Amino acid sequence: MKSLTLIGLTTLLTACGGGGDSNSQPQPAQLSLAFSDAPVDVVSKVCIAVANISIHPVAGNEQIWTTASFLTSAQDDGCTPSGETIPLDSADRPQFTYIDLLSYQGSASRPLLSGQSVMPGDYSQMRLRILDGREVSNQFLNGTPYSYVKRDDGGIKPLEVPSSELKLDAFTIAANGLSAFTTEFDLRQAMVLPGHEQYYKLKPRGVRLVNNTQVTIVRGTVAAGLCGGLLTDKAFVYFYQPRSDDNYPDMADSDNGFYASAPVLPQSGGGFGYELGFVNLGSCDLALVCNGHEDDPALAGDPLQLEQVQKAQAVVAPATSINFQ
Repeated sequence: MKSLTLIGLTTLLTACGGGGDSNSQPQPAQLSLAFSDAPVDVVSKVCIAVANISIHPVAGNEQIWTTASFLTSAQDDGCTPSGETIPLDSADRPQFTYIDLLSYQGSASRPLLSGQSVMPGDYSQMRLRILDGREVSNQFLNGTPYSYVKRDDGGIKPLEVPSSELKLDAFTIAANGLSAFTTEFDLRQAMVLPGHEQYYKLKPRGVRLVNNTQVTIVRGTVAAGLCGGLLTDKAFVYFYQPRSDDNYPDMADSDNGFYASAPVLPQSGGGFGYELGFVNLGSCDLALVCNGHEDDPALAGDPLQLEQVQKAQAVVAPATSINFQ
């Protein structure tokens, strides 16, 4: 059983506005975009076919970027089926770019846009056009969906993206400064396999847009004897908004303070540890959950086996260490 916690589509928006111009007209800023990841159970690939990216200002016209502007449009992360090629549009450009979310774990990311001219201000949405793998028009000649999930057993299932579009939260691009954002997918929340098991579904829940100047990496060690020594593929560290009681909900109940989760994994130097990237600065509660692998993201009320809780932990840049001993 693989642990897939924070699959993050990491979105970096870099804005450098203004300068010394004395008039009141808004000055161009710059936008850069990258993708980052985390994990999901019994899955080896989560391949999304990204056709375009658009941003929508509160006042003004949307801006759209296609694969012609993508930095790594030729990179396919090993997602293109053997013997197939990504189809071209009328201008002989790839119709989409492949990103395997599982290739960019934790704080790693894949750049997609860089230095794109944008106007500073408030934006109501960023939209990612990710081709719905269930549609017949979004399949290779051999029947492989453009967007798909590959399971550990080698089976491939389409990835449903309703309307082939994922809408992300509102954000602001600052003038006269630098604005960087990351769009994160907690795939344990955002991706589900419905009861019919015909395809996976990608949902907005579990996807969040964070300001990179207000986030950091949280990592730590976990004592091998905790959870009866049964840590690998079972235990997770859950992050919550600080609370005064000990009634910590499961991950399906994010409206009640659940923030994100990170798997407990064997470390290369020995022992066990966890890591979660792009955590908001401030304070949070952390809980070591021994049966995190049993937590169903679509079903609220799953009983959690809390081994240890650390309350009101300060989360600071450039990195925060919180250990479970």
